Amino acid sequence: MRQFPRNRALFVFLMVTLVAAFFVPATAQIVSDGQEQVQHQIERAKIFREAYPVIAEVDLYCSLFIYEGDLPDLRITAAEKGYEKVMFSDSDIVFLNKGTQDGLEIGQVFLVVEIGARIGDFGYLANKRGRAHVVFLEENRAVARIEKSCGRLTVGSYLLPFEEEETLLGKDIGYEAYAEGVTGPTGTIVYLERDYNQIGSGGWAIIDIGEEAGIQVGQQLTIYKRIRNPQTLEVREDLPQIGVGNSVVIDVGKRTATVKVLSCSDSIVKGQTVQGK
Repeated sequence: MRQFPRNRALFVFLMVTLVAAFFVPATAQIVSDGQEQVQHQIERAKIFREAYPVIAEVDLYCSLFIYEGDLPDLRITAAEKGYEKVMFSDSDIVFLNKGTQDGLEIGQVFLVVEIGARIGDFGYLANKRGRAHVVFLEENRAVARIEKSCGRLTVGSYLLPFEEEETLLGKDIGYEAYAEGVTGPTGTIVYLERDYNQIGSGGWAIIDIGEEAGIQVGQQLTIYKRIRNPQTLEVREDLPQIGVGNSVVIDVGKRTATVKVLSCSDSIVKGQTVQGK
């Protein structure tokens, strides 16, 4: 009878040991899984920090470009609220000068563009102003609703077929102050958005090289400036060009392209050189 408590104590000791042996690895596994999850989140955060939308929706649908063809036939001729305002925005109703006879269909979406003066012999300066969604049709006219407007959208604006484009997640790969032996396509900035004298990071510009020179959307180009004599302002041809910025192509035509400045150490002005990497 005296040994029975000893056996009971031994039994309890063995049970505790077995339970501990069973649960410790499970607890260790939970801790390990938690650590891996935290590490995974940290890695994802690093990737997100390093990569960002170098081409955003506003760059795709609200920027400028050179319209290189003949002027479009489809236009906005009037607006439902034209008696009270001259610039229109989301949900406003506008009237078009074409209808079923010209192939328009209910549900079609068009890109609204404001077309201005010619830029050299390249074509017309065009600004993307939003979208028009066809909601009603007759034989020779149509009714459309404005969507995702940006900027000066007025009667007289032109309509082009809308094409969905993808934003681009990437990195600003930067630029070198002095780059020897670079052989990428070379062009010149011929226009700055809104005809500004200078722009900085985030600004848009037109360059005089496009598809014919091998330029593609998403390609990054270095922007260079020339050193000038402070007294005469003449270019010092004996000195090399200096890299002052990096840009990305957001729209491309046959002979021209639109770039967005990603980063710069000096003002970006018309006449500066761009070169592909």
